[in-house]
Amino acid sequence: MQLSKAANFGNPHIGLFCRASDRLVVADASASPKFISSLSLLGVPVHLATFGGSGLAGIHAAMNSNGIVLPGFCSKEEIALFESKGLNVAAFPGKCSAAGNNIAANDFGAVANPSLPSELVRLASDALGVEVAQMAVGKYQTSGSAVLATNRGFACHNRATEEELKELQSILRVGGKNCTLNAGVPFVPICAAANSRAAIVGESSTGFEAGRLAEALSLF
Repeated sequence: MQLSKAANFGNPHIGLFCRASDRLVVADASASPKFISSLSLLGVPVHLATFGGSGLAGIHAAMNSNGIVLPGFCSKEEIALFESKGLNVAAFPGKCSAAGNNIAANDFGAVANPSLPSELVRLASDALGVEVAQMAVGKYQTSGSAVLATNRGFACHNRATEEELKELQSILRVGGKNCTLNAGVPFVPICAAANSRAAIVGESSTGFEAGRLAEALSLF
């Protein structure tokens, strides 16, 4: 099982500072060297980036192996970094700019905030190369903050219902489970970075929580 714990300058909410896929990891350019080094466990290149000057990759970016959805306030240089890595890029404007909170994706499908305008859903679908279904998870509209998806499984908010789990399985085409991390935090994506190869969880996570995540993501 490829799983470890980490923190960024003592902050266990490591998912705020990075976003991973089976192609690459994007990390806060100002993150601690120790944290950046820990991301090598995921087995793909790590690229340092900012988003309109912010390093909160987990909030601002939704990504899979095909593409990335970014805030519209990203600079041309910031966008060019992702294009240079062969990713399709879409930019979300204004109040919808926190794509990481609004979309969860793997290489098979994606779920999005049901309040997103249809034109933005189409933009995301084109960039990510998958169908994007709109649904709330655990009564939260911000689906991206409630679901962490890889090509082997997904972990979601512990208030997600059995019906929602079944719907997520149908959309993402992988199995999954309810989880918490960092000693009870139900918003799994802000507490972890994961792809098909491995997962890194916040250092405050209990052994039970780490094991539950490993089961949800089929990391065996």
